Amino acid sequence: MSKVGPPRVFISYSHDDRGHRRWVLGLGEELRRNGVDPIIDAWDLRPGADVLKFMEHSLINSDRVLLICTEKYVDKMNDGVGGVGYEAMIVTSELMRDVGTAKFIPIIRQNTHPPRTPAPLGSRRYVNLSNGADIASELEALLRELHSIPPRKPPLGRAPFATTDSAPVWEYRPE
Repeated sequence: MSKVGPPRVFISYSHDDRGHRRWVLGLGEELRRNGVDPIIDAWDLRPGADVLKFMEHSLINSDRVLLICTEKYVDKMNDGVGGVGYEAMIVTSELMRDVGTAKFIPIIRQNTHPPRTPAPLGSRRYVNLSNGADIASELEALLRELHSIPPRKPPLGRAPFATTDSAPVWEYRPE
């Protein structure tokens, strides 16, 4: 049975600075323009709400989770610090329950080479939205993944060794 409605995506990020928070909101706006319903604390966490319950509910009940991997975010997740550290416990728990899950998508937003991801996501394929990356193609790959639309593959051609006559190239002859 297929899911009805747009994909719901929780955006997990650290509040590094104002510029980064604006970038996260910009990403959320871009996702909404492209048919994805992002959950972001700035939009969805109401005054007086329990912050930890919001994080837990959002991580567990979202279709996918985007982890915005700045250097600070990676350090906080690896060190178990603050809200990102709390989220790390939930992410790690879900990964232990289902190692094959593709629910968690690391989004690189850093200048380190090679890019760093949190330890529990070290073997996961990431999307690079850092300055200098091919952001348009990376964003397209992300949107395709969130909408479950695989990338376009070219058609499969004929084998270069195919014969033009109907005789088999090799024939089994029992002795």
